[in-house]
Amino acid sequence: MKERQSATARRTTDRSKGFALAAALLAVMLIAALMASVFLAANEETRISAIAGARQLALSAAESAVERTILDWRGASSDPIGISGVRSTTIDGFGVPVAVSVTRLDSTLYWIVADAGRVSSGISATRRIGVIARARTSSDGSTAVDRIAGRWWSELF
Repeated sequence: MKERQSATARRTTDRSKGFALAAALLAVMLIAALMASVFLAANEETRISAIAGARQLALSAAESAVERTILDWRGASSDPIGISGVRSTTIDGFGVPVAVSVTRLDSTLYWIVADAGRVSSGISATRRIGVIARARTSSDGSTAVDRIAGRWWSELF
C-alpha cells in the first residue's frame, strides 16, 4: 500500500511540474506579445508625428511661396499675363520645392496657387493653397497687389 501511495504522489508531482512549465511558457508568450504591441505603437506614433511635421513644413513653404510671389510682383514694372493667361514657376529655398502658378481671372483679379510637396523616406506630404489677389496700378506706374479680405488663403485638394 505504501508503494501505491508513493506512485500516486509521484504522478501528482509530475503533473504539477508539467502545469507549472505550461503556465510559465504562457506567461512568457503573453509578456512578449505585450512588448511587441508597445514597440508597434511607438513606431506608429513616430511615423504619424513625422508625417504631421512634414505636412506643416509643406504648408509653411506654400504660404511663403505665395508671399514671395506677391512681393516679387510688386517690384515688377509690367505684368505680361493676359486675361486667362497662366504664369508658372518653381520656388526652392523653403525646405520643400513649391510650384506656383498665377492665373489672371480678369483685368484686376489673379488666382495664385502654390503646390508644395516632398516625398522622402517613405513620407509623402503635400499641401496646396490658393489665394485670390487684386492688382492695382497707381498713377506713378507701380503695381500694388492686395489679398482679398478675410481668410487670405484656402487649402485646395
